[in-house]
Amino acid sequence: MEMQQVRYFVALAQTLNFTRAAEQCNVSQPALTRAIQQLEAELGGALFHRERGNTHLSELGRMMLPYLTGVMEQARAAK
Repeated sequence: MEMQQVRYFVALAQTLNFTRAAEQCNVSQPALTRAIQQLEAELGGALFHRERGNTHLSELGRMMLPYLTGVMEQARAAK
């Protein structure tokens, strides 16, 4: 798991929109999608349910959100 994946996950969880999350993270939408897919593979399940025009957190995504948000906040504090 890389910090950029954590950052992308948190941005996507907040916006629930791949395009807006990519813009917020200053990356292309395909790059953000690949990073999320790699994170999902590493964690062993879908973090988001992707339906036409409706992205929402899966059960795993809801469980991981507080943990990964904390990781990101701790990394910011360490800097």
